[in-house]
Parts: sequence; structure tokens; C-alpha cells
Amino acid sequence: MSTAVSEEIKTSPFVYQVRGPYTIASRGEIRDEQATRFVQLLRSAVNEPSRSVLGGRGQSQLFEVPGLGRVFVKRYSHGGIFRAITGGKFLCIGKCRSEAEFEMLEHVRACGVNAPRPIACIKKGSTIFSTWLVMEELVGVRSLVEIQANDSDEVLRAMDKLAEQLAILVKNNILHVDLHPGNVLVAPSGEVYIVDFDKAISFGGSSQALRDLYLRRWRRAVIKHKLSPVLSEMMSLTLRSSHD
Repeated sequence: MSTAVSEEIKTSPFVYQVRGPYTIASRGEIRDEQATRFVQLLRSAVNEPSRSVLGGRGQSQLFEVPGLGRVFVKRYSHGGIFRAITGGKFLCIGKCRSEAEFEMLEHVRACGVNAPRPIACIKKGSTIFSTWLVMEELVGVRSLVEIQANDSDEVLRAMDKLAEQLAILVKNNILHVDLHPGNVLVAPSGEVYIVDFDKAISFGGSSQALRDLYLRRWRRAVIKHKLSPVLSEMMSLTLRSSHD
């Protein structure tokens, strides 16, 4: 497994349910009728446009599932030209991305990071497959990109909370490989959530090296999204002070 999951996390093993070509894995909280409902939803959504809600190269949609309420279902895909070539399918080599992100989300949440709660992984096919991750709905959230365009005071508050979240990731040697303002969501309560832990890894270097890596990537992301340089300056000041 490419992601490191803390030995302190005590979770039950995955329970697998098979519905034709679909395999649904959860920690045992998905009932038979819910598994059937997921298959129905995914089949009906094949030709429907989906939208990026929870970050990453994949697309996510909001579904209503009896007994679970509203949940986000994220479909994984390749980036760039490979997306057109593969049609959103993967070759079975090791653990699939949905299951790896499921476990990483459990890990970062156990460390104290605000991230979506994973509910289930879904896989269609075996050797060549499509895959999805089911997560709890984050109600009323907006990305930092949206907020920055409308409310400077809210951005300043969100940046303080984001720096606290990144400090936890640094302390626990977790590298979020695609951190940018679009992957930072702010709830109406002011809580900040980090999303898209697809391909996140356990960092092998020092805490200072990881902190500096986050700062460099965040600066590039702010420039790419054409946001205020204040976002970079605030992040640098707050994150450095938390480790000095």
C-alpha cells in the first residue's frame, strides 16, 4: 500500500458486497438495499454530467441514499491525455485508488485533520475497472477560491485555520500531493476542511522539509489561481511560526 495508515487506528476490516460487476467495500455500515441503490445510481449517472465538488482529477456527484442521507460519490480518472485514452478505467495493479484514499482519510481524521468521512469504496470490473469513493456530505461548504473573491475577512479567518490543519499534517509526516485553494473548503461555521487525499503519502524527510514543501506548493497554487499574494504571505508566516 502506498499510503501509510497509523497502527493506532483500530478499524474493522472491509466488508465486501458484490452486485454483478460491482464490488462495494465498507466498514460494515452498508446494508444490502443501500448497496443495490448505489449500483442503480451509478448506472443511471453514466451519461449525466458530473461536477468537481471535492477536488482532484475525478468528478463527484451528490446522491441521496436511504439510511445514509446525502453523500458525495467521487469517480476517479486519469489526468491529461490519459483520460481520453482510458475512458476513466484503471489496470489492476495493487490497491485501487478509492480504497487507498479511504484509508488515508481515516488516518488524517484520526490525527485531527478536518476531512470528509469515508463511507464506502465501489469498484466495477476486476483486471480493468472503474472506481468510486463514497463520502459524507460537507453541508454548505465553499472553496477558498470562491470566498477569496467575495469576503476578505472570511479568507483571513480561514487561512489561520488552514495553517493549523497543515501543521497537523506536517507533525504526522503526511504529504497532501495536490494542495491548492480549490481543495480547501470552508463550512458556514468557519471550520476549514481539506479534501482530495488521493495519492497522499507518508513523507520520508524532516518536518522542516515537509513544511517548506507545502509552502512552495501553496505559493505556486496561489499564483496559478490568480489569487491575492496575501494568501501566500499569511500561510508562510503562520506555518513557520508554528514550527519555529
